[in-house]
Amino acid sequence: MTGSWTLVRAALATLTLTFPNLASADVKLHGATTVTFGLMRPQQAEIERMAGVQLTILPSSTSHGLTDLVQGKADIAMLAEPLEDIAAVLNAKQPGFVDLELYVGRHVADAYVQIIVHPSNPLKTLTNDQLAGLFSGRIGNWSEIGGANLPVLAVGEPTSSPHRMIAQALGISYAPDLRVVQNANQTAVIVMQAPGAISYISTAHDLPIRDKLRIVNSELKLPLQLHLAYRKDAPEQVLRVIDAAARVGAQ
Repeated sequence: MTGSWTLVRAALATLTLTFPNLASADVKLHGATTVTFGLMRPQQAEIERMAGVQLTILPSSTSHGLTDLVQGKADIAMLAEPLEDIAAVLNAKQPGFVDLELYVGRHVADAYVQIIVHPSNPLKTLTNDQLAGLFSGRIGNWSEIGGANLPVLAVGEPTSSPHRMIAQALGISYAPDLRVVQNANQTAVIVMQAPGAISYISTAHDLPIRDKLRIVNSELKLPLQLHLAYRKDAPEQVLRVIDAAARVGAQ
């Protein structure tokens, strides 16, 4: 009997080497909160099941996600814009930081940017000129555009994709006294608390406090493409996660 168990254990050891326990593999994803809360967190269990891995998901921003991928801190970067676009932003700050020959970006889902204000704000629609004034500091009080007599508090996360996209679309620089937060979800928390606040989230942000915000109608229509980026030499378990996320995102 002892000899039989020895043979069984040897056979199991061989199988473990040949077919490793996929569920024990851990894949680290860092980056955009849009991708985190719009796709990866809500669908984490299904993606893990399909890919046969465990995921560690760290929400930060598109810029931080790609930076962590380049520096080897993450296996996958979650991006709220195409890889080439955010690589250009990072390379403008540090030439050669992202060598695009080493990375692949894959479009896995879609969302769009939403402008948010405190629910007590009586303005339901804002023009692009008004948005430009509010975010740039040119309009300092809501009463200037028919709102309450309250100072404008612009809130933003400067490393996020929506932050850059809004500035580019409106042709502005943000107000010097912009209230800076660490991730885009925190913009919603500030706006919920401050009657004079204005900021942004995306349709992909799965927030329990959405009913405590007002989504403003505007001329500004900014689509967000949700992407995952990875190294071309990434291990097979990373590729399985990418494929699983793309399948789930397409549903």
